[in-house]
Amino acid sequence: MEELLCGDLAKESSMEDVGLIFQLCWAIWKARNGFIFNKQPPNPEDTIRKANGANIDYLRAMVPNTNGNQDRVSRVMGWVPPLVSAIKFNIDGAFSSSRSQAAFGIIARDSGGTALIWRFGKVEVRSALVIEAWALRIACAMALELGFTVVTFESDCKILINCINEPKKLCPWEIAALVDDIKSWAATRQWAFVWCCREQNRSAHWLASNCLNRKILVNTGCIPPGLRSLLDRESHSL
Repeated sequence: MEELLCGDLAKESSMEDVGLIFQLCWAIWKARNGFIFNKQPPNPEDTIRKANGANIDYLRAMVPNTNGNQDRVSRVMGWVPPLVSAIKFNIDGAFSSSRSQAAFGIIARDSGGTALIWRFGKVEVRSALVIEAWALRIACAMALELGFTVVTFESDCKILINCINEPKKLCPWEIAALVDDIKSWAATRQWAFVWCCREQNRSAHWLASNCLNRKILVNTGCIPPGLRSLLDRESHSL
């Protein structure tokens, strides 16, 4: 393995690719230890995401801060498709404290990057955390309605994801009821809740922010042109 990673592969691959391979090996090792010593069921998609995140942190630390190199880092941080036969929901909330307005954006895609359903709208809430929780609850209700069984829900709100995934985590009172609904639905289903960075959640963010700013007003059933362009770029990078 050492000869492979340090020999021909290193010569023929970019710094990003070689770094990701090292990080993936380390993430697999940690997942293996978690299963053996802590009885934590391995989650392949979460393992890949942790490796990708660690590689991004490494690149940010090692690559000089120039526009060209930042573009290289951004390419590594693209949307990650779900496993074959699974569906991924990306969820985001947007909140304006000055206007006391909030909006959500949701998009579901398959492993090939095809958009299956999308939704956006406004909700009367009083904080950014609450709109994030409402967005996730709405996405879960959509998955139930459509009969999706193997689903990954992805959000860039780490507090929310931790409240769902960590049983002993003290949940903020303002989202406790919403989190309880989500957990009860997920208890008997193959649902996973995963945190992602903003760069990996661009499509949902586009829907939420444009809805909040009244740049899109009605769910017409047709993908808005700006979102279509973003989806095309993300699918071409797979």
